Amino acid sequence: MPTMQNEPSPRSKRGAQALFLLATLLSLGAEVARAASPEWETPAVSHKNVKPYVDVTPLHATTLPPPPEEGTQADRDDVAAVLARQQVDAERRAMAETDGEFLYDRFAPVLGVELRRDRFPALIDLLNRSVRQAGQPAFAAKTLYRRLRPYQRLTLEHVCGRTGTSKPDPDAQQRTSYPSGHSTYGWTTALVLARVAPDKAPALLARARDYAESRLICGMHFPSDVEAGRQLATAVVSQLDLNPEFQRDLQRARAELAAAR
Repeated sequence: MPTMQNEPSPRSKRGAQALFLLATLLSLGAEVARAASPEWETPAVSHKNVKPYVDVTPLHATTLPPPPEEGTQADRDDVAAVLARQQVDAERRAMAETDGEFLYDRFAPVLGVELRRDRFPALIDLLNRSVRQAGQPAFAAKTLYRRLRPYQRLTLEHVCGRTGTSKPDPDAQQRTSYPSGHSTYGWTTALVLARVAPDKAPALLARARDYAESRLICGMHFPSDVEAGRQLATAVVSQLDLNPEFQRDLQRARAELAAAR
């Protein structure tokens, strides 16, 4: 039967469907990219095969309370804090954007050295194994609580990694706000580096607070999310302090850094 003049052909329909599917996948990819984990090392390398010291996945159950329920005073305080962070100046916003992309590079200036594998292999291995370990309970909690992120709940003018105003999306599938992975990683990095270079501990911990604060400015997390990240990192590193293999690697990293200084 001939194709009607105003009706698209089957081939055109398939082409349109393919384009729609591609656009949907790209949109989902962009959604994930906005909240993706930071690059630990620069230049970037795969960390899929990094072995944590011990499995601490269940730690979230004994460390973290559930996130505030929507409509409670604690949740309203969370929302107010994110909205207030929309007013920061351009310099602080740019800092937050870069904090969202990188990890070790953002703490290196405090130490006064470049945290690169070719210069500090023992230190980088120590950090990688510690951060990988901290990610275990963090992502287990994300899967359990499935909390919407600020940009999924609120109309925000500034969201890191995107242009235009965010629109509430209560049916979003990617619900990974609690706890903040960046905050967990940042505090873990700072706490481990503070053990490597105790003289830099106050500055490192201050940088971790700013690094976590950047997630509020980015519209990616609520204050209770980043606080949960700090609590998890503290609990994880406390477990590491009891691990003989971690202590051995810590001594190697201290010697490596001391020699460079």
